[in-house]
Amino acid sequence: MGFFDILNLVHSDEITGYPELFSGASQECGHFSVTGLSSKNCAAFTLSEVLITLGIIGIVAAMTMPAVINDFQKKTAEARLKKFYSVMSQAVLRWHEQDAIEEGNYLFPDEAVRNSDYLLNWYSETIGKYIQSTSVEKDTSEYIKVAFADGSGFVAYVQLRSLLNIFYCIEYKYCKAEDFDGRRTFLFSIQDGKLYTSHARYALYTRAQLLAECKNPYSGSKKKRHACTRLIHVDGWQINDDYPW
Repeated sequence: MGFFDILNLVHSDEITGYPELFSGASQECGHFSVTGLSSKNCAAFTLSEVLITLGIIGIVAAMTMPAVINDFQKKTAEARLKKFYSVMSQAVLRWHEQDAIEEGNYLFPDEAVRNSDYLLNWYSETIGKYIQSTSVEKDTSEYIKVAFADGSGFVAYVQLRSLLNIFYCIEYKYCKAEDFDGRRTFLFSIQDGKLYTSHARYALYTRAQLLAECKNPYSGSKKKRHACTRLIHVDGWQINDDYPW
């Protein structure tokens, strides 16, 4: 007997003609009872009740899964951002010691600006020596791309002699130049030889100012939210409830 045949029988007295459908069942308590139970205490679920219950469970799961996934993505972002900042901070510090760099006074040479060949060599000889990566390569004539073992990475380029922009991505597949949406990609920078979350000017912002600009970026683009990385940093690498996730 097929599944739909059973469904047709659920509300029919004919089902009593198929005791073999229920192993160990006897025909008591109306339609069925489990062997060994008295008719007064006999209780069972019909197939339709089971299907309805499973349907309700499915609906509840469908409603709660997005929230679970969203929370997981936030926790992943928090952990990876904190780790990346720690790794980069140590690498920058060791570069300063290696090359006797005075923080706040470092400038790239003119030929470094928007030149991925120069940046690729600079990275390999400086901070890249102290960062474990799975690949380091040119992305375009201006940008380099770096991948890490945890699946994250970044794209970077020298915008000005004083400014190296770093677009960190939680997942390497989302790494794109000039993309820092505050959800999958985040802005870091090395400015005058010092590492910053976002850019240097955001270090002077209050939390309220950071939150306001993260929600409404001055760029006018949701893919360029400059203040968001700094906001998460100020909040102790936590993505709080008021963060515009």
